[in-house]
Amino acid sequence: MIKNKNNYVGKYSNILIGVILVILSGFLLSINGAIGKYLGQDLHPFFITFIRAFMMVFLLLPWIFRRGGVGVRMRRPGLHLINGFFFTLALFGWFWALPRIPLDLNTAVGFTTPIFAVLGAIIFLGEKSEPWRWGALVVGIVGALIIIRPTVYGIPPGVLAAIFSALCFAITKLLTKVITKSDAPESIVFSQAFWVTVFAFPVAVYFWENPNLEQFLWIIGLSVVTIMNHFAITWAIKLSDIGMIEPITFTRLIWAAVVGFVIFGDEPSVYTLIGGLIVISSVVYITRRERKEQRLVHLNQ
Repeated sequence: MIKNKNNYVGKYSNILIGVILVILSGFLLSINGAIGKYLGQDLHPFFITFIRAFMMVFLLLPWIFRRGGVGVRMRRPGLHLINGFFFTLALFGWFWALPRIPLDLNTAVGFTTPIFAVLGAIIFLGEKSEPWRWGALVVGIVGALIIIRPTVYGIPPGVLAAIFSALCFAITKLLTKVITKSDAPESIVFSQAFWVTVFAFPVAVYFWENPNLEQFLWIIGLSVVTIMNHFAITWAIKLSDIGMIEPITFTRLIWAAVVGFVIFGDEPSVYTLIGGLIVISSVVYITRRERKEQRLVHLNQ
């Protein structure tokens, strides 16, 4: 009895730590966006994309050497390269949008990434095309339209860049799903940073700007926060059930609204919040329904 009680307490503690780490991850992502938005007012976003990736590789190298390269070996280098290319495009769009639209709007548009990913999984990976999936996707798209609010005058360039970024991030999610079948998650993190450095370098040279000391320190901070966020979400997934922590990841909309208002004076839009909540509801429903489907498949095996 005591043993079972201890197991229960230990499991509960892991879940609690996982939830705290997810909330921390949302905060770190908002800080990441705030730093990128601040730097983007003076430095070109394509240069920021390169220098952040370069600093991440530089900061991760001691950890990699200490492990003797274990965890970053790539069995599918071709897919890593393609993944790195689309990840670079996603970051180009994300950093370009940051100084042009409010932080909470950029975050809310980013919530469409799972919607694009589910749609891509159905079309390209042959995953089940269930009626409930299509229904949830339609709801998510409606929420996205409320966030974007297209008019007869079109969609603002910053919002278009955020949509392009979300689409490219969705492609990387699909590629990551394939790559993780043979390679460790650490290899994907390092290869993404490495290939972003490679692909962004020629573009960054064209838009090269020498950062001053303050900007350089902010760039280091941006890289450190990105790495911290990765480890926070990785440990959260390890300690808790994905179906439990996935809905909590959307707390970053709250963080983005708070950080954007406090630092930049961006007042959260009602349409952004309503549309964001609709998209969140759609993604949470898809996540929980898929978890239920997986359990049923496991029980029937």
